[in-house]
Amino acid sequence: MIQKICHYLLFDLMGWKLQGNLPENLNNHLFVMVPHTSNWDFVTGWLAMRALELDVKIFVKDAFFIWPLNYVCKFFGVAPVNRRESTNFVDAVARQYRESDYLAALITPEGTRKKVESLKSGYYYLAKKAGVPIVQAGLNYRDRLLVLTDAREPMPTFEEDVEVLRDFSQKMVGKRDHLSFE
Repeated sequence: MIQKICHYLLFDLMGWKLQGNLPENLNNHLFVMVPHTSNWDFVTGWLAMRALELDVKIFVKDAFFIWPLNYVCKFFGVAPVNRRESTNFVDAVARQYRESDYLAALITPEGTRKKVESLKSGYYYLAKKAGVPIVQAGLNYRDRLLVLTDAREPMPTFEEDVEVLRDFSQKMVGKRDHLSFE
């Protein structure tokens, strides 16, 4: 029922379209979304995941996990990340991938909705350590397109991978595009 409601809201009422395809085998993928410029990215992305029947764990900073927001976050399937100190987040999630038959996670490597000059490297090292492919995801607000690329292996180096994401990001138009990663 929730899938049909979300599908109607996103694709029929709001006029979004899907460009690209979901991976054939959805087991153990890492969705990397760029650009991340607005809180609306979460709303639109969550509707898209539910409309497409994707069970994806979303990681956000743990500052959102205070009462009563912690209950809202739990409802939306959001998991906290402590960015103030080293917590071996990459190792912990990589272990979850290795121990799970199905785990799909979504990370926004900009790490914030503000303008950034570089991406955080956690997504890259997580994909490498867990041995999972990356699916690039983007919201193009100008054309109302949810764009998914084919699953790909991480590039040999983080610097090469960032260039692939940069090329993809430049084709997207963020909600607040002046804050998009260049």
